[in-house]
Amino acid sequence: MKTTNNEGRINLRWLAHRIAGACNDIRPGTILILLIAIAACTTCASAQSLIGSAGNGWQTWNITPSALGPLGDLNSNNSPYWDVPFLTFNAGGYGGNLANKSVGWCLTSTGDCQGVGSALFAPGPLPFWAGPYDAATDTGGALDPKVYFRSTSYGYSGQSYKATLYLNTATNTFEINEFGWFETNAAGSVKGARHILFHGSGNPPGTATPDPVGKTVTFTPTTYFGYYYQDVSDPQTFSPYAGCIAYTIFAFNDSDCTAASGQGDHVFAVFLQTNTDPTYWVAGQDPSACTADGDCNLTLVKVRPARDE
Repeated sequence: MKTTNNEGRINLRWLAHRIAGACNDIRPGTILILLIAIAACTTCASAQSLIGSAGNGWQTWNITPSALGPLGDLNSNNSPYWDVPFLTFNAGGYGGNLANKSVGWCLTSTGDCQGVGSALFAPGPLPFWAGPYDAATDTGGALDPKVYFRSTSYGYSGQSYKATLYLNTATNTFEINEFGWFETNAAGSVKGARHILFHGSGNPPGTATPDPVGKTVTFTPTTYFGYYYQDVSDPQTFSPYAGCIAYTIFAFNDSDCTAASGQGDHVFAVFLQTNTDPTYWVAGQDPSACTADGDCNLTLVKVRPARDE
């Protein structure tokens, strides 16, 4: 792990400034230079930047067989924080046997999770954002409770992204999460308006049809934004009925989503896939209750710049 600053991104401002200058200085007849400059401007015009708390960074893990287990760091031992044991779904009810189906198993298409579609689409053990993590001993990797994003555009306004729903599971088919993004400010201190990307099973549960896995939507967020999901299986209140809402900025979570016991402790995990611009896999799960009642909702969404195909 090398990145420890509070903004997990490559600073392209200087490069973008130089490229912009080059674009402005191009004279007629310099076709080759023009093509190179256009390609560079296209590559560096924008970036989706993760902002987190100081002391956190991108952590690496592996699934190489070792003394830790047949899949190395992936062993459902609560380290990192998202590598937790789930209970199998019990014919639509609660309870079941311990299973390997947290987001790590899904990203690598192993254990009890093939939900990404198949190994063909599973991205593998991508770096994740968290506190310091030692992959050799499988220790550390604590949750960063304050994670949000900056949509950075160099010379463009309204940068757009494509979000694809790869997985949305729950104990019951009528308790599927809603997933979307919310507005915040540069300090991550504002819980602004929420914007749905993928519909869940509604409030009360079962009153709406969830969006299907594989659906892709394009969205244009505010400059600073984060992600949220609404778990209708864990109601914040019954009058009116509303599932608890979990945010990538943990302090904004509804109380039922933060309790260390009972139904609470819903979390996000963000994984980085390097592409033309950063591509993120964003997962929401509720680990603390997953060994108690089998009510283990898990939503996995891939977010990439809209121009990337």
